[in-house]
Amino acid sequence: MWATRAVGVYFTGSAVLNAVYTVRIAHRLMGWLRDNAWVPPYRPVLQVLERIAPTVVLGTAAFEAVVGYHLLRGRRVSGALRWAQAWVLGLVPALPWPYWVPNAVSAAVFEVVRRRSFIDVPG
Repeated sequence: MWATRAVGVYFTGSAVLNAVYTVRIAHRLMGWLRDNAWVPPYRPVLQVLERIAPTVVLGTAAFEAVVGYHLLRGRRVSGALRWAQAWVLGLVPALPWPYWVPNAVSAAVFEVVRRRSFIDVPG
């Protein structure tokens, strides 16, 4: 399905962007997330993660690449879309207004795509 592949391209592109660009500004980004997190328990967690920010960003890129791979290959589509939903929703409390809105909308879109995917080939 084209929508599944579109989400796969999005996650693959995000993986490349994070691996090439975001890793270079990882400490600054993590500090910004920490300072703007609107759910208080996220702040101390992000503060600890700030010390290893490049590793966190590269781990994020690896996760996004795996999700993108499965969606582009049409493998484990339902599970990959569920992981995509969990990822974008998990970031919401760390993002200030209005940056969290696209993540919340994405989670709903991923659910529509998941429900319309007819084939989930185990792999």
